[in-house]
Amino acid sequence: MKLDVRGEICPYPMMRTVDALGKLPPNEELEVLTDHAPALATIPWEDACLTLLAAHTTAASAATATPSARGYAHPELLAETDWLAEHLNDADLRIVDLRSQAAYTAGHIPGAIWLDGKKLDDADTGYVPKPQDFAALVGSLGIGDNIRVVAYDDLGGLWATRLWWALDYYGHTKSNVLNGGWNKWTRESRRTAREVPTARQVAFTPKVNENVICAVDYVKANLKRPGVVIIDARSQAEYNGMDVRAKRGGHIPGAINIDWQRNLTADDLKTFKPAAELLKMYEAAGITRDKKIVTYCQTGVRAAHALFTLRLLGFEEPSHNVLYASVSRGRNAMVALAML
Repeated sequence: MKLDVRGEICPYPMMRTVDALGKLPPNEELEVLTDHAPALATIPWEDACLTLLAAHTTAASAATATPSARGYAHPELLAETDWLAEHLNDADLRIVDLRSQAAYTAGHIPGAIWLDGKKLDDADTGYVPKPQDFAALVGSLGIGDNIRVVAYDDLGGLWATRLWWALDYYGHTKSNVLNGGWNKWTRESRRTAREVPTARQVAFTPKVNENVICAVDYVKANLKRPGVVIIDARSQAEYNGMDVRAKRGGHIPGAINIDWQRNLTADDLKTFKPAAELLKMYEAAGITRDKKIVTYCQTGVRAAHALFTLRLLGFEEPSHNVLYASVSRGRNAMVALAML
């Protein structure tokens, strides 16, 4: 099996190599074409784990060291502040600030460009923008097909994960969420700026995956199916019908309430909890990797955060889909969904 990671910046070659090794059949070899670690050119499966561990310790940046230690199945989805500080000037990196415009104007991570998170909804339908509109939006931010995106906010990744989901929906997998966001960046006294960078319009090619759409009919048909779990990422008050923000209160029958904020630490940094703690929480609620999972909230923002967390933990069976659909804006619509 061959894997070509030439031209990619660290730590992504190592991440992709580790991922490929995890899928490699026993007794087969992985040939890695890389300009970072020639010693990894051909690795027998039996020695792979130890070899990669040693190489990862020296070659990978702090971006993945912390999440890996926390046991995430996909630590590459997160960017750590140490890594970002070292790569601020990378030509193929675009940093996106999803806080309020006033907060952005007062100071932001150097090189970051501001995006109003509400633009990630279609003005007519409330869904994700149409392909051509989304391409124009992210293209205006300087996000092209080969640009890596690091998104952040000051709400524990609430809006950053919404951008991550939209990019993923349109086939752009080179995106990360800054763990701890603005809160952690400033707590560590890292450099900030007020200069607003100019972004040149670039081409973005949306690649819609129709298989990731979950229709309302699917939810209705699978409400009582044992292999399907519906996660309500809203607050307990919304779930119980005490806080009504739609035409009706309450929740989808059978849905399990896991408030999106439970995925984060209780301090003001709001970083993602360690994998073991998160898995214990989800598994205690009957949410396991062998089931198809639908996450929903009111508008799809909190549902995207829940979905990101589950992807981080490795909830990704081949039969799972990632989706966003709105079922909360009409007589038959109640909530916004995302699905694994």
